[in-house]
Amino acid sequence: MASPETDGFVRSFARGLSVIEAMGNGTGSHTVASVAAATQLPRTVARRILLTLTQLGFTVPDGKGFRLTPKILNLSMTYLTSLPFWSLAQGVLEQLCANLKESAALSVFDGRDAIYLMRVPSAKVMSLRLGVGSHVPAYSTSPGRVLLAGQGEPALQQYLNTVELKAYTPRTLTTESALRQSLAAVREQGFAWVDGEFDASFCGLSVPIRDDNGEVAAALSVNLLSGETSESKAMKTLISPMREAAERLRAMAPSFLGSVALSTSRQPARELAWP
Repeated sequence: MASPETDGFVRSFARGLSVIEAMGNGTGSHTVASVAAATQLPRTVARRILLTLTQLGFTVPDGKGFRLTPKILNLSMTYLTSLPFWSLAQGVLEQLCANLKESAALSVFDGRDAIYLMRVPSAKVMSLRLGVGSHVPAYSTSPGRVLLAGQGEPALQQYLNTVELKAYTPRTLTTESALRQSLAAVREQGFAWVDGEFDASFCGLSVPIRDDNGEVAAALSVNLLSGETSESKAMKTLISPMREAAERLRAMAPSFLGSVALSTSRQPARELAWP
């Protein structure tokens, strides 16, 4: 939070948003000390912001700490209901989930993670960890691989310079060379298949959603239980309806998807080939 206050930047507001974001990481309550450490704010500043959020009803005291209240959902739901695209996209995802009997999700890239903007769970994959607003590592998940493969080289190199390629499971790709090789395959094939790299119990198939310029603005993904299917089987049964759904989403709101690409500070995307 080193940015000075100017006519175009309100530092106190930015600090408040950073506190809300920090409290959304992890579970349970957060102390003044933990929030200060996560946001790199002085404890006195963190405490004042938490007290302000409490007065506004966005947090409540919880023992020695604070926790978010359901009112915080008003902020995210404003985004999800501000444009008609989301009600249309919800219908597309629900239909895809019903047809495939698998969960379906729409994600975008924030420069570091893949963020779930919308998800329709299936009876088989009901994980509460993957709700709206959830962040998952881009390098070890199928939507993240699609989104990374669509980055220009400067943005991709910046990502690789800052991300820690840690092993979530024994299958996780943890070297730049291995990840780049995987991304090259994604660009050539037009899809990403990742099995057990973020969570050993799950695998995923993702395809790109493009904007008006043909650049990757979002990823459409399906999550499956690892071991129940293979990449070749998924390609036979899932890839065609997923690509059809991705095209429907693009046709509904191409301009809006383009704005998603801009809001995530992406560089000009590389074209993903359709086999």
